[in-house]
Amino acid sequence: MSYETNTADVISLQQMAANLNNDNLNGEILVFDSTATTSKEDIFPVRIDALMIILVTSGSGKIGIDLSEYELRPNTLIVIQPKNYIFLSDFSSDFKYSAVACSRHVVEDVLPKLTDLLPLLLHHRAEPVTMLNDKEADGILNFYKFLREKLQGPQTPFLKQKVLCMLQAALYEMMEINTRSASDEQSARTRKQELMAKFIIAVSENFRIERLVAYYARKLCITPKHLSSVVKEISGRTAGDWIENYVIMESKVLLKTTDMTIQEIAVYLNFANQSFFGKYFKHHTGVSPTEYRKKYS
Repeated sequence: MSYETNTADVISLQQMAANLNNDNLNGEILVFDSTATTSKEDIFPVRIDALMIILVTSGSGKIGIDLSEYELRPNTLIVIQPKNYIFLSDFSSDFKYSAVACSRHVVEDVLPKLTDLLPLLLHHRAEPVTMLNDKEADGILNFYKFLREKLQGPQTPFLKQKVLCMLQAALYEMMEINTRSASDEQSARTRKQELMAKFIIAVSENFRIERLVAYYARKLCITPKHLSSVVKEISGRTAGDWIENYVIMESKVLLKTTDMTIQEIAVYLNFANQSFFGKYFKHHTGVSPTEYRKKYS
């Protein structure tokens, strides 16, 4: 797939719908089947401004979400949320999946009203990839088939309400799957996963301005030491790694897909000057911003 963007650091659901030439509900909900055809070298860091629920139906592959890389095989459930970076993918020729995507409007205005779904969204912030058994996967596919059927049918007066209700039902089904797989021994880890998810959300919203671990610890009302310990335990990476990852991924996206000058990018990411940004970028990538832009332009 290829996309043309304006600010170019985010792909909208409308752009996805136009690119896929597929059925969607007024740019708010999109369902589609897809086969991966791009090579690993063609994939660059992107963000999709939507909540995506993806179920792998055949083949194998890998996907990078934020700082982690995941193995994919049939019955793998992937939940990509707004502000997640998708930075790497590598698929077999027979790789296929079914997907549902809903816009930020649906995520922010509809789903948060279902407060008991918030733990699910927090869980998938920290653990975006889950392996399902055959029965669980079939259940998710049934919801997908219903949504696809309704979006391909006539535009009836209550279509949006029916589609939203079915989407909510699918999310509740995912909640039940997570509940069944959880155990008492995992409860402490679950609390830590929630803290990890809140940290990721805070970083995704503030990394352009704040790059200190202490800032995020204060925001979460815990000590920097405790935050660092939990993040390291859950993700295997330090809190500083996560913050740096967001800065570098955003830098790469802007360098590759916009015509912003390096000075403008430095200002946008709250660096003192272009020189400091250049040193920071080269320290983490091994090349200067100019070299990176030339390589991928």
